[in-house]
Formats: sequence, C-alpha cells, structure tokens
Amino acid sequence: MHDVVVIGAGLAGAAAALRLGDAGRSVLVIEARGRTGGRTYSRGIGDDTEVMEFGGSWITPWHDRMRALAARFDMTLRPTHPVVERRWHDGQSLRTDTPVAAEALAAHTAGLAALRQDALDMHDTTGRWHNGSPWAETSTADYLRARGVPASVVHEFMAWWAISGSGDPDRINPLDPLYFASHHDGTLDGMMAILTHTIAGGVGTLTGRALAASGADLVLGDAVVEVAENGHHVALRLTSGRTLRAQQMIVAVAVNAVATIRFDPPLRTAQQALTTDRHKGRAVKMLLRVTGVAPGILVTGEAEGLRWMFSERALADGSTAIIAFGLYDEVPDTSFAAMSRAVKRFFPEATLLSHDWHDWVRDPYSSGTWVSHGLGQTPLFAAEEWRAEGRVHFATSDIASRESGWFEGAVISGEDAADAILASHPS
Repeated sequence: MHDVVVIGAGLAGAAAALRLGDAGRSVLVIEARGRTGGRTYSRGIGDDTEVMEFGGSWITPWHDRMRALAARFDMTLRPTHPVVERRWHDGQSLRTDTPVAAEALAAHTAGLAALRQDALDMHDTTGRWHNGSPWAETSTADYLRARGVPASVVHEFMAWWAISGSGDPDRINPLDPLYFASHHDGTLDGMMAILTHTIAGGVGTLTGRALAASGADLVLGDAVVEVAENGHHVALRLTSGRTLRAQQMIVAVAVNAVATIRFDPPLRTAQQALTTDRHKGRAVKMLLRVTGVAPGILVTGEAEGLRWMFSERALADGSTAIIAFGLYDEVPDTSFAAMSRAVKRFFPEATLLSHDWHDWVRDPYSSGTWVSHGLGQTPLFAAEEWRAEGRVHFATSDIASRESGWFEGAVISGEDAADAILASHPS
C-alpha cells in the first residue's frame, strides 16, 4: 500500500508527487488519459515535431514556483517575442494605423480610457475574482453596456476576453482581464507585458520530468471512478475494475472532472455545487503554422470566430507559429479552409501550412479550458471549501489559493496539498 495516491498526472499532481517524493513518501499517480500532463499538453502541430503548447502557454514575472521548477529540471525560459506590429480588424478592413477610422477615434479612445481606469482601480486588490469590486456581480455584457462604450471598444475587449475570461459574457463578470491589465499600465494591450515567458520544450515535458524525479509509480489510461474513505485508509476503484488502497489521497483533477468520481462519504455542499455547475471556461486555442509572416505581430478583431492572434515565434523549418484564441461557441468550423480564411483576414501575406488544437470542452477529463468563475460561483472556489477534513485532499489550479488558472496555481495547489499531508502525518 502506497503512502499517497494522487489522482491526475497534470502539473498539480506532479508538483504534489514531487514534494511527497522529496520527503521520502511512496506515491502512486493514476491518470485517466493515456499521457501525463493534464491540461498542460505539449506536442507538435499535426505531424510537425517542434513542440507547441496546446494548453496554457505563459508564465509571468511573479510566477516563482514555475521558475524554480523549470530551473530544477534544466528547462529554459523562452522570452515572449515583443510586439513589433499592431493590427486591428474593425469588421470592414484590416487597419495598421489606428484601431478605427479617424472620425470614430476620439470615442474609441475615451471608451478604452474608462476601462483602463476600472483596471487600475483593481491594482493591489485581493485577486482576479475580487469580490469587493462594484462589478463583481455584474456580467461582462452588462458591464460593457453600463460603461456605454462604443461598439469598437466592445469588440476590442472581447478579443482580450477570449484569452482572459474565456466564456459566456452573460455569465461571467469582467474582472479577469481588468485585473491582469492592472499589473502593467491598465491597458488591454499592456497584458502582453506580463506574459513574459514560455517554457522551451513545453510544460508537458516539465510535468513529465517532475513525475519521474518524484519516484512515483504511474498508471496511465485507467480512470478512478470511486473513492471510499474510512478511518484507516482510502480505497479506490478504477475503470478496469482494479482496486487500490492508500494512507492518503490527493485528487488532482480539474474541478469540472471531479464529478466523474463517486465519493463516499459524499463531497461537501459547496464542492457538490461547484462540480455540478462547473466553472465556465469555454475557449478555443488554435495553433497555426504559416509562411510569409514575421514574428511579433498582434492582431485583434474577428476572423471565423477567432478574435485574437499573435505570431509568436519563428520555427526551425522557417515557418512561423501563430497562436489564436476565440470563444468555443463562436468557432463552429475548425476546418483547414475556415482557418485559412481566418489567417488571411488578419495576415493577408500568410499561407497556412497546418493547424491544430485540442478540444478541452469535450475532453471528459477537463470539460472546460482554464478556470473562469460564473456569476455567484466565487465562494465555491475558496480554499477552505476544499481543505481536507479526512484523508482526501484536493489540488488543481482551479482552486489554488493564489494564481488560479495559471501553471503557477497548479504548482502552488499541488504543493499545498502535499504539505498538508506532511504536516498531519510527519512520518
């Protein structure tokens, strides 16, 4: 019998296993998918072998745990290419001078200034889902209407919303993009200044190295379907019918996937409410390999439902990688023809070679992208609601005490769960 079983071989599970392994505990990690990484998914586009990030991408200057983990496993931090050119598609044409025509520029600038002030008002507050904000219980759609900004500003806000917020604007408050804009100068474009690095080789690779270093045993492709706790151990049953026991357990799966497991005793009220209602992150991250485009071009607008594109870096074969984001329910066609049209709208000089993405919403072990709180849901994510009262602990970036939704939050959450076990059972 292992000291600890960790359900989920994503970054949170890997961080927990590594902390426990460093303390000399025996660990078994069980992953429903046939791969490690969870929502960190690093591979090539199509048949290309150069690694791209199909899950999250960036780390920020204050993500100390991710930086330390990368250093421990000799993973290089790749600086984000600076924005060297800015383009906007206003619905009629692609613009490279100003976001809108001259006669609309004053109203557009004033609208952005109003949003910038709301962002700056969040600086040094309690976090991205700040309950003290006057907009905390207001949907993003209602917020933009209340602000009275012109349609061009709504269009621009929704481009950044595809990255940060990333769900139905009628069901989520506007604080996520405003909070991150506050970390620089309050502008939406200023968010690029905090997305400073990616991990060369991929965060999925980093996750795999952490799992290997932990010394944990690993089971892939076998989902846990039942967890039962008694006063002496935790028992679990897998899809294969296999049964296992451990002294302690860490459930390190996405909040939206917790409902795939039956718990005895049942989850607490807030936990049940959140796993039933689920967080609201529903985005598309499209990876596009093109020729004819220089790195460092940022474009916002709308193209086949995609609202934000950035030519991230040159690839080894001379092509360029473009990252694109849109809302899941606005991108019904992900075919090569549709994506070629999208690229041409934002990058007329480009030729699309290949494209690829992962459908996190239909993936049963994520059932959503990065975390996004629905209106009224924030109290359900509170750390105290997920703190262990017995032998079953929870760890995922979705409920991290800090930096939820980021890689950093996953590491923090995994290490916190491991530390709780080590503190309560020191030997």
